[in-house]
Amino acid sequence: MKSKYPVNGKNNAAGGVINKVIDLEVLRLTSEGMAVGYYEGKATFVPGLLPGEIGQVQIVEVKKNWQRGKLLGILKASADRVKPPCSVFSVCGGCQLQHLKYEQTLAWKKQWVADALVRIGKIPLDSVTIQPTIGMDDPWRYRNKARLHYGEQGILGYYQEKSKATVPFADCLLISEEMNRWVREAEELLGKGDRKSFPQLTSMTFRENSRGEGMLILDSLPDTFLADVSWPVAQKLGEWVGPGKEWKGAEPAKEAGAGLRWVWGINSSGEPERIAGQGDFTEDVLGGEFKISPLAFLQVNLTQTRRLYSTVLDWAELSTEKVAWDLYCGIGTITLALASKAKKVWGIEENPYAVADARENARRNGINNAEFIAGKVEDTFRQIIDRPDIVVLDPPRAGAHKRVLDRLLELGPDQIIYVSCDPGTLARDLEILQSGGYRVAEVQPVDMFPWTVHVECVVTLEQA
Repeated sequence: MKSKYPVNGKNNAAGGVINKVIDLEVLRLTSEGMAVGYYEGKATFVPGLLPGEIGQVQIVEVKKNWQRGKLLGILKASADRVKPPCSVFSVCGGCQLQHLKYEQTLAWKKQWVADALVRIGKIPLDSVTIQPTIGMDDPWRYRNKARLHYGEQGILGYYQEKSKATVPFADCLLISEEMNRWVREAEELLGKGDRKSFPQLTSMTFRENSRGEGMLILDSLPDTFLADVSWPVAQKLGEWVGPGKEWKGAEPAKEAGAGLRWVWGINSSGEPERIAGQGDFTEDVLGGEFKISPLAFLQVNLTQTRRLYSTVLDWAELSTEKVAWDLYCGIGTITLALASKAKKVWGIEENPYAVADARENARRNGINNAEFIAGKVEDTFRQIIDRPDIVVLDPPRAGAHKRVLDRLLELGPDQIIYVSCDPGTLARDLEILQSGGYRVAEVQPVDMFPWTVHVECVVTLEQA
């Protein structure tokens, strides 16, 4: 088919033509959600297309072995293409896969995990079982946390992908209808009428638990505000969220219950300060009640978190004679679940607020065989006096520190369970563990972030 777009290209030193318009057939998706096809033998990457589709593409960047294009139009559409329901899908970039049928997003996430294991981890697929990705029955409104930024005229929105441009929205389909309402209310209260009282406030974070109770965190406040200069605004916040400490003893405005109930501010030293609301923000995970401080981490999708952690518990070969380590333990969700079946569990976490929460959570749930250490795992794990039978790793996206992996190879626990949010760093670390005498037995991908390219995994390793 002849292109309907004019070709106004110029030769490139890498052997391509910038601005050239081509017809491209897509073969696969990269782990970034980018469509890949080949034109004159050169890999061509284009956002917005799907496998099996043919699109008219304008080349915008050319390198020696690959090139990048911009989608101009679809000549042949895939049967797996759907209309994205989000009104800002094309400009936000936070959900890269809303134009693809949900079951196909799950299949691609499994494929991306497999590709990383082979390409980065050098792990032959015939030696490991990769289970189908665990998806959601209803993959919408699953996020319990959203960080938003101020744009023009005090309007809140997400940062556009790979940009600091703010994308406002009327209804984000990943957060609850209630949280969407809080965003609009915060916009009205803090973004417009009292914006002058918050000159340094550029972003705010909303959190919501499964009971519908919400917390607002004002991410950057001048210390003068917390020193009472802006008491009228603080009083408004107290009235807005209802019962609480209420700044300087203001009377509660409504009865406790679901709704936005806490407001915290982060001062210039990075410390959280309670502005309004009484008691603790808590969540129920695997039958336990967990306190979550404003700066402590909790997985953003509670439904899938329960499935993820249940997989860890199902795979962990625990008994009352065994010692377990939970490295990068956060607020102690996995730690305390392991402790109910183990002789002793040690948790290590760098975030001091999360460690304080973990100790409190052990007390709340009647767990007395769990001990927590504050600090970087690679700097503090030698403080643990018990040799582990089982080790659970749940590191950040960057993966586990090399010193941690080397130490585990020295100790040789019977079982290692690795929880990962990045298949690339997971595969890198698995190669180290495999070369040190462990065998990757089973991999369970979990769709923690539907409609995005992100995928969580649980991997169990045993001594070869």
